[in-house]
Amino acid sequence: MLAVCCLFTRFPSSRGGTTKQSRSNSGEPVTVGFPDFLSLCGLLEKFVYFCSIMTIQAIIISVLFIVCLTVPAGTHSLGLVKADDKPSQKWFIPLFFGVFQGVFVMFGSFLGGLFAHLITYIAKYMVFGMMLVVAVKMFVESMRILKGKMLYTVSNDTELALLAIMSGFNTLLMSLMGPYFMPFGESWYMLAVFVAGFLWSFFAIRIPFEPKIIKKVSFVEFSAAVFMVIIAILYLFTDLI
Repeated sequence: MLAVCCLFTRFPSSRGGTTKQSRSNSGEPVTVGFPDFLSLCGLLEKFVYFCSIMTIQAIIISVLFIVCLTVPAGTHSLGLVKADDKPSQKWFIPLFFGVFQGVFVMFGSFLGGLFAHLITYIAKYMVFGMMLVVAVKMFVESMRILKGKMLYTVSNDTELALLAIMSGFNTLLMSLMGPYFMPFGESWYMLAVFVAGFLWSFFAIRIPFEPKIIKKVSFVEFSAAVFMVIIAILYLFTDLI
């Protein structure tokens, strides 16, 4: 894919770009740029670059990190779609949750960049600490789910937006550390978080709500919290990620 994109972008002319000569109505020559795929090619190159400098273990851990981070998008979606709701709701709600996950990456990364220079010497410990904060938050939420205190109903888009914001708080916290920890680079990380949030919500709203489901959902979030602690320890004490 990357090679195909580059075929369209890497044939510079003597003027430093891919151009052709045309003529205006007055007969004067006009330089016209060919449509290219520089933006897409740049994203693909960044992705290939990050993958090339990461070990297989680092890629697996990074993907697991993103999956665990976005678990709340699923737990907060449980029971939101009723049997008499429009079929489009089963797509709209996951899309809503996924978009908010991605937006929080941009917002958190922007805020984090404002004070990144202040924590340069302790950045590794700050990232470790933030992972632990997220893990503790998910552990508390898993206990609340078990007690039936994390079940929500929404009646309008405003309430849905507030719920999506709540589900994306983990992503916001970790994105504050974006200048020092953001697997695959900001663009691909944002896309991965969007996809993960969408998929968690997509599958969660399709689970028939039953009392026995609560224990399973609680276990999923508890497991995510445990994995987050493990990832935090690996981040601090090893070079795997």
